[in-house]
Amino acid sequence: MERRTFIRTMGAGAAALVLGSLTAPGRTSAGAASDYVVSCFGDSTTWGANGEASGGGMDIAWPGRLKEKMGFREVYNFGKKGSRLAVTAERKDSFVERLDQVLAKPADLFLVLGGVNDFQHDVPLGSVGEEDTHTVCGAVRHIIEGILTRYPDRKLIFLTPMKNNFQHPTKHYPGSFDKNAQGLIQADYAAAIRKICDYYSVPVIDLYAESGISPFLPAQQKRYMPDGLHYSEAGYERLAERIGGELRRFL
Repeated sequence: MERRTFIRTMGAGAAALVLGSLTAPGRTSAGAASDYVVSCFGDSTTWGANGEASGGGMDIAWPGRLKEKMGFREVYNFGKKGSRLAVTAERKDSFVERLDQVLAKPADLFLVLGGVNDFQHDVPLGSVGEEDTHTVCGAVRHIIEGILTRYPDRKLIFLTPMKNNFQHPTKHYPGSFDKNAQGLIQADYAAAIRKICDYYSVPVIDLYAESGISPFLPAQQKRYMPDGLHYSEAGYERLAERIGGELRRFL
């Protein structure tokens, strides 16, 4: 039966329900969202660093704003400034090394946003079959397997790291389109994350390509990304809107 004919044979209330489901198949009801506990696993841009002297903090970060916008019951912020996805010799707070801390807090949804520090600090990429957690591919694989082995019925979504044009006061870091010491640009790191997620059928929100905020537009950088990497309060607000919009497809 043709869709219009089918709807004409129904009562107005039933037809409205059908039209609602046809026009918004991925929509999350407020009731469903209010049941969610969400774990946000990230680096300084999850913690809430603002690139200014005040430093920022979790009170302005996107996880807290996402809680308000989506109506989640609880949101944990596991952001750590400077954290890499992969294990490195100079630090002990990579995503791999902090994974047990995240797993100790059961959640319905895990959001993982990282990789810009791996790019800026020249971490090797590795390959799809990589198990070495000193590489980005090996680290992402370890994180995915760790979360979904402990919580196989929960939702896991990765977010690629947003573009950067970091203006550090004393050090030089590569911007998104500069090559690092590995001879790679930031897009290579975003692609590696997507590739490992594809292998495990883990959804990805591609903030690298579609955050809606560019550090290469002076007006947007001034308003949303004071130092070209970290976000202002307005920047985190806009970022939370972007992430929330994408999440409605998956919940």
